[in-house]
Order: sequence, then structure tokens, then C-alpha cells
Amino acid sequence: MKYIGMIVFLVVILALVAGAIIYMSNRCALFFPSIPKKAWVWGFVALFVIAFLCMTAFATVANPIGKAVFIFGGIGISIFIFSLLSVALVDIVNLIFHFNPHTRGILSLSLAALLTIYGIWNAYTIKVKEIAIPIKGLTQEIRAVHITDVHLGNFRGKREADKIVSKIKELNPDVVFNTGDMFDGKAHFGANEDVLAAFRTLNMPHYFVYGNHDQHVGVEEVIQQLKGANATVLLNEVAYFKDLQIIGLNNMLADRNTFDMHTAEDSETIEDVLNGLEIKKDYPTIVLHHRPDGVKYMQEKDADLLLAGHTHAGQIFPFTFIAKLMFGYNKGLYKYETMNIYVSEGSGTIFVPVRLGTRSEITLIRLTPDKQ
Repeated sequence: MKYIGMIVFLVVILALVAGAIIYMSNRCALFFPSIPKKAWVWGFVALFVIAFLCMTAFATVANPIGKAVFIFGGIGISIFIFSLLSVALVDIVNLIFHFNPHTRGILSLSLAALLTIYGIWNAYTIKVKEIAIPIKGLTQEIRAVHITDVHLGNFRGKREADKIVSKIKELNPDVVFNTGDMFDGKAHFGANEDVLAAFRTLNMPHYFVYGNHDQHVGVEEVIQQLKGANATVLLNEVAYFKDLQIIGLNNMLADRNTFDMHTAEDSETIEDVLNGLEIKKDYPTIVLHHRPDGVKYMQEKDADLLLAGHTHAGQIFPFTFIAKLMFGYNKGLYKYETMNIYVSEGSGTIFVPVRLGTRSEITLIRLTPDKQ
């Protein structure tokens, strides 16, 4: 039973891709009739399949050729998605203005190009979000920066890492919480480029837990990189900073009755690990976990706040709607009984270097004493 949701999800995605290819082929045959519909169908199928294989087969390849192939795949999928959105939008506008087919084609191509340019700009523009969360037991305000899903790899490197550190320094927090997926490729492993050099210049504690992409590219290497950048890596451990009790959890299943393709089925579970940790009662407690899962087990331990990422809020419209269906906690601030949950949209992107309808963010969280 626990696999049914994933099977249904994959079937729906395949159906949507097939429908998109048929729709795009019909429209392109109308806009540019010199090319037959069958050629458009096979062309879009080839583009999608080749781009998808490029991204999946070369996601963790460290050499320049693998990196170039991966980037080609990511850009190919981006163009496909934005072309689909553009054709659909022009179809809607055409209900009012009744353009001829060739004009509709030119408008669709132009809009797709504009969306691609904007999507790349938006993805690489990191915005700062500020929120305040009252925490019982705090005796003083603590300024925390939450970063997650940086995704250093084929599309992101030292420039993006330096940009994040620069923003952290501007915010001047007391502590940095990093909830994983720092890497999604091996492009910066063993390279002459010291991709995390800027993080060593931070003068505040930096706590890190790893995510599913860190596992995929090699969690031991990721841990070594973060420790070399002066981060405190929490591996199912408890740490203390000022008034705070910090529980750092590995990327794992919530319990034995759940399934998630983003972690190994034989992994430890949040339920079991929390029951085995020495957690002090009546301490202001923050949990760091890459995915917003296992919330009820954290609540049972009287946690005050869960910080997570992973969802990217869907990253690209219309996948933003799918993300809302997939994740109980998709983006922003939530409440579960007495516990707060904050899910960041992340500062990086997954697979494709674009965002539409979401934003790349880091979050300044003002943890304030709860006077109630």
C-alpha cells in the first residue's frame, strides 16, 4: 500500500508528458505546416528523452564532458517546459485576438525565449526572507539564518557559494542552520577550486544536516567538505547553542510504514532515532531535517521548530501545484499542534537552472522569547 502513491505519481507524470508532446506537436504543425506533425512528435520525444537521459546519467559525473552533457539536458528540458507554457498562453490570448497561425508561432517562440531568460535570472537572484518565530523558554532573541538546497554542482559553484556567504555576513546572524542538499554533483570534488572557501570566513556557528542529493553524490565526501568549511555536521546528534537545543537528523524515513524515493527504504527512521536520543525536556528545541517529514514524532519530543527544505516549492510553474499535492508542508511557515515548521524554497535549483513562480531564498529567522 505504501508504494501506491508513488506509482500513481509516476503514471500521472508520464501521462502529462505524453499529453504535452501531443499538444505541442499539434500546435507546431499548425504554426509551421511545412514540417509534418509526425516529425514534430518524434522531435519532441527525442528532445525530452535525450535531455532526461543527459540529466540522469551525467548528474554526478565530475569531468567537463559530463558537465556539458548535463547542462545541455537541463537547458533542453527548460526550453521544452517554457515552450509548452508559451504555446498554452498564446492559445488563451488567441481566443480574444484571433491571430493567424504563423503569428501565433512567432509569439510563442518569442515568449518562450523571454520566459527562459527570466527563469534563469530569477533562479540566480537570491532573495532574503525575514520571519519572526516566538519560542518558549528563550531568554533572549537569537538571529538565525536558514539556508538549504544550495545544489552546488554542474550549474552552481564558487560564485554562488560566495554570494550566499556575502548575504549571510550582511544579515549578521548569531547562527547558521543548513538543512542539506549542499551538493548535487561531483564537479567540485577534488578540484583545484575551493568551492566552500567563503564559508570558512564566517564567524558564527554553522550547523549542517545532509539531504538526499548529498547522499546521491557521496555523503562522506559532502561531510568532509562541510567539516573542512568549519561547519558542525550533525549526524543524528544533539547540540547546544545559547538557549537552544538543536537536533540534527540524517535524511531518512519518518517511520517503517512510510515510503519516500528520496531516501533508502532500509534507512533509520525519525521515530526510532528520536526515541534513542537524549533529549532534554523543557529546552527550546529546534530540529534540522532535510525533508519536512516525521513531524508528529518531533512534536512528541516537544520540539518547538522544524527547519527543512527539499521541496523547492515546485520550482517551476505549473509544478508548483504538483508540489502542493505531494508535500504536506510545501513552503513557508506552518503550525502542527504546538510546533512551528518552516520550509524554505532553497537558494539553488534541481536539474534545470530556472525558476518560475518561485524564488531562490535564504531566510533570516528571528527566534524571539515567547512571553505567553
